[in-house]
Amino acid sequence: SADAKGRLRSAIRDPNPVIVLENEILYGRTFEGPTDEEFTLPIGRAKIEREGEHVTIVAFSMMVSVAMKAAEALAEQGIHAEVINLRSLRPLDTDAIVQSVKKTNRVVSVEEGWPFAGIGAEIAMQVIENCFDWLDAPPLRVHGLDVPLPYAANLEKLALPQPEWVVDAVKKIV
Repeated sequence: SADAKGRLRSAIRDPNPVIVLENEILYGRTFEGPTDEEFTLPIGRAKIEREGEHVTIVAFSMMVSVAMKAAEALAEQGIHAEVINLRSLRPLDTDAIVQSVKKTNRVVSVEEGWPFAGIGAEIAMQVIENCFDWLDAPPLRVHGLDVPLPYAANLEKLALPQPEWVVDAVKKIV
């Protein structure tokens, strides 16, 4: 995908140490690639994948597609979600999250990791510290189940967030 290629090229060119984590579940999927061979993505800059005004959904990696599917389902119900693709976790693009939450007044984070000490907890804290007066509801987290990740595909699907989980979380705060 353009994101993966652009991030990797930026990481190679960065004078500082950079860790790139890849989700092996994404290896079997196809994505559009960039046409520019020198395409790079700035490290630490998120992308607004979908504009919305009722709720901000923040996700990264494989969970971006889950968030987008949830946003489509919500749109059919008249709820317009803004979806942010973090693209990198450190540095975290707090400015993009804060700007969006100040517009929507609500936030749901989506990650495949466990609930304890995850990225969603940090996103929630950043929102509380920077947007508290704008919040109409508490930040919510959608995350993987607190179990060892099963290897079998049918069981893995039961442990990882699904679009319906995101829709349910959004409906709790909208």
